[in-house]
Amino acid sequence: MSSVRRRPLNDNPPPSRRRRGVRPGRRILLIEFVQSGRIISLGLVLVVLYYAVQMLWSGMYVVQTVNVEGAATMSRQRVSELAAVNGMPIWSVDPNAIRARLLANPYVTSASVQVQLPDAVLITITEQKSEIRWKSGQWYLIVNGEGDLLGIDAAVVLTDTIVINDYSGKTLKAGDKVDSAVIGLARDITLRLPVDAGVIIARLGWDPRRGMHVRTSGGELILFGGSERLDEKIAILKQLRANKAEFGFADLRSMTPYYRADVPLSQVITETLVLSDTQILTTTVGITTTDVLTTTATSLP
Repeated sequence: MSSVRRRPLNDNPPPSRRRRGVRPGRRILLIEFVQSGRIISLGLVLVVLYYAVQMLWSGMYVVQTVNVEGAATMSRQRVSELAAVNGMPIWSVDPNAIRARLLANPYVTSASVQVQLPDAVLITITEQKSEIRWKSGQWYLIVNGEGDLLGIDAAVVLTDTIVINDYSGKTLKAGDKVDSAVIGLARDITLRLPVDAGVIIARLGWDPRRGMHVRTSGGELILFGGSERLDEKIAILKQLRANKAEFGFADLRSMTPYYRADVPLSQVITETLVLSDTQILTTTVGITTTDVLTTTATSLP
């Protein structure tokens, strides 16, 4: 009797055991994919990603606040305007681009930008610090930002030093005080005119009647008066430079600023010249949006 045991034949192997070289059909693959639970995991991942994107780009992560440190001459509003990030998704804020815009401003010598989650940006700047001297008669007096005259600078170095020439006729000395607004305006004009309007300053002057005035490198005399509407006054000068307008005198103090090209500066001394309407129409050009022309030319020293 033979001792060899015969294995029963099974023509239908279980589904889990397949013959080698046989590729399962798409239906079988789909069934196995569903049974493995991977489709549920994929769905959960997609749901999580959807809600994550919604959260990250929601109002919670939109820049609401721009904190500014180090600004003294510049207003915090102006720094915020240069940053131009209010209302922007915080993930889109580019600190390097903001820093480049800030450094393009003549007031700023250094700047750093930090993103503060969830909705704030911190900007720290260092402003231009120019020395200022108040020239009264033949003396250059050291003056601080509050307008206090601290003493005579016997060895004044004019390089990068703002000199305000006092034409008031008064003799000032150490211990006296001048208007701090004049000091601030002098710094603003000195820093902004070359960059914002293309105007090179040769001499900066002040007196109570005319306020701040500038003699340019081209010999033009420009009256600024006070600090009110300074942005508008600088914009007018920028427009004149862009239009290549030739003028010898410009008065930007009033709401109807004008400039003249026919009055020689050497002949304008102390008297006020009253011009006829005909002369004004031919020699004075209005540069306000309403084209209102003035009827008098202010006397100049």
